[in-house]
Amino acid sequence: MTNKSDPKPAGAEAPPATRSLILEQEIAAPPDEVWDALTTPAGIRRWLALDARVTPGASGSVWLSWGPGCEGEAPIHIWEPAERFGWTEGYGDDDDGRPIRVAIDFYIESREGSTVLRLVQSGFSASSDWDEMYDALKDGWTYFLFNLAFYFLEHRGQERRLVWRRVPTDLAREDIWERLGAGSLIGPAGNGDDAGVRIVIDERRPAEVVSSRKGYHFAATLPDLNRSLLFVELEGQHVGLWLSTYGLDAKQAEDLQEALDGRVEVVFGVGKHTGSSTESQSG
Repeated sequence: MTNKSDPKPAGAEAPPATRSLILEQEIAAPPDEVWDALTTPAGIRRWLALDARVTPGASGSVWLSWGPGCEGEAPIHIWEPAERFGWTEGYGDDDDGRPIRVAIDFYIESREGSTVLRLVQSGFSASSDWDEMYDALKDGWTYFLFNLAFYFLEHRGQERRLVWRRVPTDLAREDIWERLGAGSLIGPAGNGDDAGVRIVIDERRPAEVVSSRKGYHFAATLPDLNRSLLFVELEGQHVGLWLSTYGLDAKQAEDLQEALDGRVEVVFGVGKHTGSSTESQSG
């Protein structure tokens, strides 16, 4: 047994400094339903990914997809029903050839009559080179956890149809934000209401802003579209537009997808969606 005060062996190197992302979300659902939302393909599709596959158990795996070029599989490292679930992602090797492993853990807790979901994503390098990725993941997970809580609060048991585009671009963040905010997709409400926002997809619709960080993301609910939820994210060389609709039939979702494709062409000059138009998330 080595005493903590013993010197390190000659030539030994300290492990690289890391940091963790920790977020909490209160959810109006019992722990077992939150567990199902985290660990079953049908549950995951209602709030997180476009598509999902899960091989259950601590030796299993989870596969998530947000469309071609943005999908992957990871091994599950913890499986404690209704309490804790997590997987590990590989991020290549560091400059010294050591593998970079980032763990994603969900902790489900009953607290004062409600369920609190705590996300811990650990293993990020403390280097400033990782700052942008860390910030982007913080934005993304904050939104996704809100989407999960929003699903249980507003749309529990309803089918989700995800209308989406992931647009490649070499524009700077400032230029992208300007295009989005110039009224082409996200614009002021007008009628003297400077605080209001309207989303323009199939038509100008009033929106209630959930979160916004200039140059990085925008999230809002659309009350007159059966309280759909829109998330726009600026991620490196892509812009992601994700409209979670609930309670719409296939034709309504297809019409929205066609309208979004047209709006993307106006804003970014990018042609029609090449993948499937909409995805039903019913399970």
